[in-house]
Amino acid sequence: MTYTVTQFLLDKSNIEEVILKVPLYYDLKTLPPLLNEVYAPNLTIDYTSLLGGTPLTISSHDWVHNHLAPLIEVYSSSQHVTTGIILPDLPQPGPDSSRPTTVKVYAQVAGNLVPNDGKGPKLIQNGGLLEAEVERFESLEREGGDGWRITRYKVTKGWDNGAGVMDVVRGEEEGDN
Repeated sequence: MTYTVTQFLLDKSNIEEVILKVPLYYDLKTLPPLLNEVYAPNLTIDYTSLLGGTPLTISSHDWVHNHLAPLIEVYSSSQHVTTGIILPDLPQPGPDSSRPTTVKVYAQVAGNLVPNDGKGPKLIQNGGLLEAEVERFESLEREGGDGWRITRYKVTKGWDNGAGVMDVVRGEEEGDN
């Protein structure tokens, strides 16, 4: 079957939107839509470069209620930013292209977090690379909705506040300035 321009553009838009909903719902502390609109029933979450530990392959319900909810409550305010979304596996439309069932996603991410405990730093900042995978669920599309859901979500920290990145660029060692 031909992968049409219209279907390509709709898929691209829906995939980008499902990725962008993650930071929005984290910052709003609105968790139910993550289950209904964003995550597949089961997924792999990998925040190990930020939080340590090991990646979790887990039900979305368990992730949202038992891991994410307590994590976001330690911040009085947050601003997560996802930008530069790239979909390298989404084929160009045409008669020889088929509509994919899974697509890899890459993006730049950053977080600005204000802890609510009043101890330690007043602002935590970090950023890095998002590597994700989304899957298309035909059952959701048959119901008239967006069928794309996140099945894998990995953030690799590239920097954090005070990492001394600019010192290295200037040829200085950390702590020399």
